[in-house]
Amino acid sequence: MDLSLPGMIGAAIGLAIGWVDFKMLGGMIRAKYLQKRRDAGLADHPNTVKTADMIQAAIFVLTIGLFPFIGYWAGSSLTGS
Repeated sequence: MDLSLPGMIGAAIGLAIGWVDFKMLGGMIRAKYLQKRRDAGLADHPNTVKTADMIQAAIFVLTIGLFPFIGYWAGSSLTGS
């Protein structure tokens, strides 16, 4: 499989967008989850932070793993290579 330069540039841009999206989306969802747990009186429960970390890890895998593929596809299909 040949890797095209426009596809690689698209993948790099997708990675950057994925990183920014992870930082924004991951932080917002984590804060909202912890706030709901705090309001329910479960802030000191041992699984609260563990679950929040797992949610943030899942968001990391989805954004950092998926956005470069979308960027590569977009870059290579827009240039026709």
